[in-house]
Amino acid sequence: MFVSARLPLLFVAGWTAGLLACDEAELDPTPTQDAGIPVLDLGLPDDAGQLPEDGGVSIDAEPKRGLGVLGYESHDIAQVELHEISGVGGLRVPRDLDFNPSGDGELWVVNRADDSTVTYFKAGTPEQTAEKRIDSFALHFMEEVSSIAFGAPSDEFGHTFGTCQESRNTYNNSQRQNDFMGPSLWPSRMDIYSYPNPDAVRDLGYDLGSHLDMLHQSPLCMGIAWDHDNVYWTFDGLTGTISRYDFQADHGVGYDDHSDGIIGRYVDAQVLRVADVPSHLELDRATGKLYIADTGNARIAVLDTTSGTRGRTLRGFEPGVDFHEVTGATFTTLVDGVGGELTHPSGIVMVGDILYVTDNATSRISAFDKNTGARLDYLNVGVGAGALMGITADPEGRLYIVDAVTNKVWRIAALPE
Repeated sequence: MFVSARLPLLFVAGWTAGLLACDEAELDPTPTQDAGIPVLDLGLPDDAGQLPEDGGVSIDAEPKRGLGVLGYESHDIAQVELHEISGVGGLRVPRDLDFNPSGDGELWVVNRADDSTVTYFKAGTPEQTAEKRIDSFALHFMEEVSSIAFGAPSDEFGHTFGTCQESRNTYNNSQRQNDFMGPSLWPSRMDIYSYPNPDAVRDLGYDLGSHLDMLHQSPLCMGIAWDHDNVYWTFDGLTGTISRYDFQADHGVGYDDHSDGIIGRYVDAQVLRVADVPSHLELDRATGKLYIADTGNARIAVLDTTSGTRGRTLRGFEPGVDFHEVTGATFTTLVDGVGGELTHPSGIVMVGDILYVTDNATSRISAFDKNTGARLDYLNVGVGAGALMGITADPEGRLYIVDAVTNKVWRIAALPE
């Protein structure tokens, strides 16, 4: 079930149930600047001394400035089209979301509070359905999940996806932390994801759920982005660096052979975590530039992933894994906190040459030119501090955001002309 509404101006003052009524979704619980001054066109004919029949006066507004999806420089949530697609009941502190590239509007949301996912099929349409699942060993492979990124297609598993976890590995507080934590690789096929693999359980003697792979050098991992094949980039909160993970060949559903993994820690890419606020990443594959919501440093940073040299070998948790430093990489600031009016940037998505960034502290979505860092427009969403985290976009350029305070997902689009 979904609710569509153009919210009244009072929406900016607070996100209240009185402004937008929504039904509870039944989820399967299974495993300030004006547009311009009007211009008067008297419409005098070239060969006559009289006005047209309509009085000869027409009003032509100047072209709209800013971005339609952000309200054309109105900065007002009432000047965009807003749809709630989530309902109430299935989401538990949603922190990120991403579309399955297989198409058909399949939107995945990850929830921190119960290590779960909610998948929306035909998201935002009258035919929308939703399904919530928790993997049978999510207390490790998706513990305190912070982020999700879809990756490579697979004939066997559907499109695979990676997740990062803001965890130091306590198995949901059942054991002492040991920092044996990092990104996980998953199948998206719904007949595989979240179910134990009987063959793996038989061979290993225990259930490791449906994960396809995991590497363990990034405790308090705050963001993830896909590169190619089984290669992902991560924001490592504990060490304050960016890492490149290559799972290489997955080990199959529910197994545990990680010996072919390759991990490069980019020690020059210094970033700063803010607890409980994801720091998302976005890779421009055409240029190799990795855009980073560096939350603690209130900026958008850029790592040139084509730069850098292999450095010293590092000691890792698992035998066989190639874990090393990368030095000399080009790492710059595209948008600083003052120039971009950023406080705690969190979510980031690229649409064409534009980066859309959510600010967890100010409840604002800002748009920046990915090449110059110039701010193009912004929208005050009005949901309050701590709510905005992940953001993504669909092929039509509409934006999707999570609200981690009221447990909702919203779609934002330009108003119809």
